[in-house]
Amino acid sequence: MAAATIPPFNVLVAESISQHTQIPPDQIIVLDNSDKYCPDGIKTDQPQDDEGESLAAIFGTMANLNKGALLDKKLCTGSNPGNGGHSFRSALLSATDELTHLAQGRKVRYVELGPEPFKSSVILTHLLNSGVHLAQYVGIDINPESELTMRAALEPIIGPNRFAYLVADFYKTSADDLPSLPGSDDSSSEVITVMTNLGFQEGNDLPSRLGPMLSRLTRPGDLLLSEMQVLPSSTPASDTSDSDSDSDLSTTSTADAKLVEEFYHHPEMLKFSSLVGKKFDCNFNLSHLSPRSSPNSSSEDIAVETNNDYGYIFRLVPLQLSDVGEVAVATTLVSLPIPGRKGKNYVLTNSCIKYTREQFARARETQGKFGVKGWRETGDGSVVFQIAERRH
Repeated sequence: MAAATIPPFNVLVAESISQHTQIPPDQIIVLDNSDKYCPDGIKTDQPQDDEGESLAAIFGTMANLNKGALLDKKLCTGSNPGNGGHSFRSALLSATDELTHLAQGRKVRYVELGPEPFKSSVILTHLLNSGVHLAQYVGIDINPESELTMRAALEPIIGPNRFAYLVADFYKTSADDLPSLPGSDDSSSEVITVMTNLGFQEGNDLPSRLGPMLSRLTRPGDLLLSEMQVLPSSTPASDTSDSDSDSDLSTTSTADAKLVEEFYHHPEMLKFSSLVGKKFDCNFNLSHLSPRSSPNSSSEDIAVETNNDYGYIFRLVPLQLSDVGEVAVATTLVSLPIPGRKGKNYVLTNSCIKYTREQFARARETQGKFGVKGWRETGDGSVVFQIAERRH
């Protein structure tokens, strides 16, 4: 008997949206996440030059989000920033210090999945200032428009000889595909790979797909730094211990969900959804909208529509995952008319799992070959940086 095939993540998400709203399933246009970032992802009539500009702009929205986060010294510190809680930036730097400790003086090959310039610059500068011997930087991205920006940002920090890039799909790449180490550092036995999967990318697919993918890209002993926007656990946890407690979407408070909602109402996130919408309608634009639909509102209240048929929707929906439990998935859709399709159409522009911290640990340790080594979290508990080690 053939093994059952699990439907793609966004198909499952679309099914959940239909079950918890009044949107019929045949009116939701489902894209694979990679479709938004590669030149051949969405087949439209968009000219090639415009497509390149669109991909560059999509890359720019994520870069701008990170730049703003790193410049804001109070971001994510919580309601009492004087109590010593980490800001987003200081939590990231503290996680980088832990990577330095775990590297134990070995040379480091730094591999970044889904590169962006600002976080990378901060991390690599901090590693070098901490005395880490950086053997190589490797960026892996399906979006070819990112390489020039990354090269311009990082070569002044690490030098051109240590910069390498792969325009590739993570899921079709393995550790064997990584470029050779430069010159005197070309001895794999003396080098540890530190891989980063930042920018909430951990929520963009099923853990049963992400775990094997990350395992293929690493070897035993390598380290993984990942970042997640999380929902609070029922029991607060420290940076050094985990709890077996769990929570599901039914216990998520309005205040907890509001932090997630605010992120997806950020101007750069609205711009991202606009850029995806433009692939279907060149006039699509959300810059004039001020959507304020509550994640706990009824399905009738889910969207704010405008008189020109353009709209934006945010919704938290539940999804049941094996070995992890019920998780919340943050979703955004844009509504727009599409030639050749009847009725109102909804394009799923974002879908991202929002684990609790305990669920995030469970996803890492049950769906791959990793063990969690440590955590750093922001003062408000909304963002965690997880450090894991490839064990076998």
